[in-house]
Amino acid sequence: MEYLSNIELYFCSSISKDGKIFQLADEEFHHATKVMRNKVWDKIYATDGNGKIFEGSISAIEKKNLFVDVIKSFSYKNGLDQFTFCIPNLKNPDRFKFALEKCVELGVTNFILFNSERSVAKGFNTYRINKILLSAMKQSLQAFLPKVEIFNSVLQFNDLKIEKILFEQTSDSKFMDHKFDLTKQYYFIFGPEGGFSQKEILEINPTLTLNLALNRLRSETAIIKVASILS
Repeated sequence: MEYLSNIELYFCSSISKDGKIFQLADEEFHHATKVMRNKVWDKIYATDGNGKIFEGSISAIEKKNLFVDVIKSFSYKNGLDQFTFCIPNLKNPDRFKFALEKCVELGVTNFILFNSERSVAKGFNTYRINKILLSAMKQSLQAFLPKVEIFNSVLQFNDLKIEKILFEQTSDSKFMDHKFDLTKQYYFIFGPEGGFSQKEILEINPTLTLNLALNRLRSETAIIKVASILS
């Protein structure tokens, strides 16, 4: 695996079937041409969001599109693909954004965002969320565009036939002591600021509850702590 640094990374809207040409459009095109002032023959890098980063040379700049000849490609493995972070709607938008950004920087690529009884905010701005995830992926030079799903109720967790780990401070089992089977898929479920009600815990029906710290953590701190440990 090669590690890239000190580059500007774009997200390519399309790549040719033979993998020899990629294209930038919309906001990526605008950023490359108007902000970064890239010209024909300049070298740039872009990811397809599916595990590859391409190094290329700009071959043509049109009115709304930019075309790049691929010089080299780098392939990466998604090291945390078996983990899905289930994050509640937090009352502070900045803390919610911060949690998402840091998770992506640490390599998390699968998210479920959900509402709960004690969530103050109830709606999700999916356009803004996807922009946050895309920006964090590019900033941290990641090759996988995070996937996000919205749950309107914790009841949707009940039907999942997957290992569901719920973080609960009163649990006698510690996260740091638990060994995870990396052949399985895990859903890590974090509570909102006021925690889950007992009714919600029954509705989620977790496989296991784990204690993350002796002291009480803010929701976003717990989320980032787990991402840091895994990465």
